[in-house]
Amino acid sequence: MSVRVPVREPPASVPEDRVGLPEAVLADLGVAPGGSIAVEGSHRVVAPVVAVDAQTRAVFLPERLRRSAGLDPGDNATVAASSLPAASSITLRHRQSVDLERSEDAIRRRLDRRAVAVGDEVEVTRLGGALTLRFDVRDVTPSSPAVVGDDTEIAVAADDGPDVVAESPGTGGPGAGVVPTATFDRLLDAVSTRFDAAETFESAGSPTLGLLLHGPRGSGKTTLVEAVAAATDATLVRASAARLRGERTSDRTDRLDRLVEAVPAGEPTVVLLDDLEALGADDGADSALADRLRSTVDELRAGDRTVVIGATTDPSGVPSALRRGGRFDRELEVEPLTAAERADALEALCEGASLAMDVDFEAVAARLNGYVFADLAVLADAALERAVRRDGRTAIRMADFDAALDDVEATGLREVTVEFPAVGWDEVGGLDEAKRELVRAVYWPFEYADRFAELGIDPPSGVLLYGPPGTGKTLLARAAASLSDANFIPVNGPELLDKYVGESEKAVRDLFATARENSPAVIFFDEVDAISPRRRGDDTGAGERVVSQLLTELDGLEPLTDVAVIAATNRPDAIDEALLRPGRIEKAVETPLPDRDARREILEIHAREMPTAAGVDLDALADRTGGYSGGDIAALVREAGLLAIEDAIVDDGPVDPTVGRDHFERALAETSPSTRDGRADAGLPEK
Repeated sequence: MSVRVPVREPPASVPEDRVGLPEAVLADLGVAPGGSIAVEGSHRVVAPVVAVDAQTRAVFLPERLRRSAGLDPGDNATVAASSLPAASSITLRHRQSVDLERSEDAIRRRLDRRAVAVGDEVEVTRLGGALTLRFDVRDVTPSSPAVVGDDTEIAVAADDGPDVVAESPGTGGPGAGVVPTATFDRLLDAVSTRFDAAETFESAGSPTLGLLLHGPRGSGKTTLVEAVAAATDATLVRASAARLRGERTSDRTDRLDRLVEAVPAGEPTVVLLDDLEALGADDGADSALADRLRSTVDELRAGDRTVVIGATTDPSGVPSALRRGGRFDRELEVEPLTAAERADALEALCEGASLAMDVDFEAVAARLNGYVFADLAVLADAALERAVRRDGRTAIRMADFDAALDDVEATGLREVTVEFPAVGWDEVGGLDEAKRELVRAVYWPFEYADRFAELGIDPPSGVLLYGPPGTGKTLLARAAASLSDANFIPVNGPELLDKYVGESEKAVRDLFATARENSPAVIFFDEVDAISPRRRGDDTGAGERVVSQLLTELDGLEPLTDVAVIAATNRPDAIDEALLRPGRIEKAVETPLPDRDARREILEIHAREMPTAAGVDLDALADRTGGYSGGDIAALVREAGLLAIEDAIVDDGPVDPTVGRDHFERALAETSPSTRDGRADAGLPEK
């Protein structure tokens, strides 16, 4: 079991190498104080847990553990019980030349019951704090991570090389078997061209190349770089900015000097600088680290046959001094996986598992819009876990993937409401013209993108559905998303408004960024008039700022590839005109009150699963419901059903009641059109 709780600063009672949890959360997880807890942020950390006297459901993380997990106070983290094995032995590498005699007891006390993994950093103080020893964890047996106990053998190795990971060419290396994707091909082309034509680039004065690779967490940035280095027979040298961030200035300088020294002269080398978002923006608190890393990139670019690749989840968090020619010359975004790439990745992940004959990776992949490589790995693991739990049978079945899909969601979609609607056109009565326009504006650009490219035209950027309440605007949007197999992201207009300056605009930016990363997607703005009112010259409120940000997103400074925008309102006259011009939400489609034929169709749809008596005449009902909206008709059918249930209960009637003509007559007497236009058409006074 796991829980998702906010991260908080710990009280003084929580040691720096422990996790603090309130007793209520400990009880939910079934963990006693002293047990191991896994905390998941951008990285996973495991540490012993202590009880905290707090009424708030939160996880209390010391700064060192927060850095390791990639979390900040206020972020949400997933917390779960951990059952790591006990370490039989660990090997530490000492990072300074200091006599280690009689330090074994201090090291053991420092690591007691702590979960350690290869690459972790450990600090041990001696002589009352006068001496600090720093180590890196080099090896953990039997597996990494594991928990240090009384029986764990601790060995300390001498410092014998640069404090970076360097992998020799020609060994295949990690990621050599990566599933080829469009991003992999682009990255491989850039790197291999630089190496294959090294003399040409050197004579032109540009023997090295800098690339900034950005994409959501779990999208495989590190794996892509590893695979490209392996494919080009290049030495891979890498370091993490997140680990540098917690270093003292002297240690940081030493580590970066080692990074430069690890690059072999004159040989093809790929340098990976990971987690660059840890540097912060230009006004970040760790500007000294950004300055030092900038000089390191300059040193790396002063050599030859070297490609420097920076990886980040948030390019806006990388200092602008690094995002320029001569450092990171170009920026490359990790493109969302296509259905075929997801199917290939799933097949590769399940290569060593036994599969039942009914497993169809293409069918599974078609339902995984927005899933990144890490999500696919979790899904495959969850499916295997269900297979193993099933009475000794270990072959993964299609049903195991179906069940796993209910538990595993795309990482990038956790912070927004996402639906996978299963609404067909046959569930939308009438509205033929609106259906046609939505097919043209939403389905065709997703399904026939190549034809738009052949003609050199851009698809419509947005559709506005307008009409009285209850006429099926939301249902139409869901049906369009379902027809396109797209993620459906509904947004209620007022949800984006925030009284704090900048927060509303940020919410809009994040919304569109999430849709791009998890395309194909349909963003549906309900009550769009609430966030896009007509602007006035003296208006400086959140509404005007949201309109400006919406215009920026729709104007395509970042292209809305495989993202459709549908907006709905019953007050089109209240929307800012700038939002409705061509290139933005350019198609306005009316959803009027249904005519007689449409009412007949809607009645049939809602009564489709209802047991009705032979005397129920839907044609007559359609004639008598003039002015009713689709929602009103749904309410009418529902009321008739409730009356049938009421008669069966009160009169002790049949167990399976049937809805008869009299029930519809009574329902007609108790319902009426809800809209102003509908009541006028029916000759009724306004409510």
